[in-house]
Amino acid sequence: MLPDLRILRGISPRNPLLPASAPGEGAGGEASRPRRAYKHARASRNTACLILALLAASASAQAPAPFVNSAGMKLVPIKAGTYLFAGKHLDNVFLFPQPASFSVTLDHDYYLGTTEVTQAQYQQVTGTNPSVFRAPNRPVDSVSWEEAMEFCRRLSALDAEKKAGRVYSLPSERQWQYAARAGSDRLFTYGSDDETKIATVAVCRDAYTDAQPAATAPVAGKEPNAWGLYDVLGNVYEWCLDCQPLLGARGDSVAASLPGNSGKDVVWDQGEGRVILGGAWDNDFRACNLAARYGVYPTRKANDIGFRVRCLVGGDAS
Repeated sequence: MLPDLRILRGISPRNPLLPASAPGEGAGGEASRPRRAYKHARASRNTACLILALLAASASAQAPAPFVNSAGMKLVPIKAGTYLFAGKHLDNVFLFPQPASFSVTLDHDYYLGTTEVTQAQYQQVTGTNPSVFRAPNRPVDSVSWEEAMEFCRRLSALDAEKKAGRVYSLPSERQWQYAARAGSDRLFTYGSDDETKIATVAVCRDAYTDAQPAATAPVAGKEPNAWGLYDVLGNVYEWCLDCQPLLGARGDSVAASLPGNSGKDVVWDQGEGRVILGGAWDNDFRACNLAARYGVYPTRKANDIGFRVRCLVGGDAS
């Protein structure tokens, strides 16, 4: 608590234009006293404003800020917190099988790319572009899980990133979902279960008219979620770190089981598949929502699968 600067400066708290009475003095005094008191009051106000500005600047300096890395990728800070895995009110018939819903606490802050990795960014780091739908600002597609991880390793190895202490990887499923939800426990990033608004946030097929985009679209063309993340739903599926047991012979079926229903930010390491989330340009709202989960073989390359990066500053890739 800041002291009363008026008293420290000898100014009366009742009337800032009069000095606090000295011992043996009344409220009168010399003729110049009100002028001196006014100057003291003005100085006191300036001092108080300076202290408040310094406190605000100190708080701002301590708060993590978004940054743009050496590959031109913007990342935003995601503060640790708690969320409801899969959300609530999961009685929608299109969610089959029904995912489990439970509380998860993330203990550590991290950064997440505001967009899916673009083809220009992927080519800058790796020297290649495997995408089917070619355009520099579209998300890279047709990358396997291992290729996405290799991109993260190469990005982490760049001199500028090493100097900044930044280490990149894919997000865990829980890190992805926590950031994608941005404080919401509903099915869609705009904070409701109303699927008719899906086109405002996602490049995807319309379930009611069957109108479908011909391809992916440039990133950040739709509305972001509350934490500034674009294309969380639609455009391309996004690889996550977690393994996932697969169903069916093709190995690309719905990730029905949810191993390790722990309240911590764990990365599941059992199963032959890897988790993909968010849906894609060739799906409708039944896949483009925050509760649907899928698993595919990590070698899978498809024109509807890409990724976004997570960054730890001064940490490791775990």
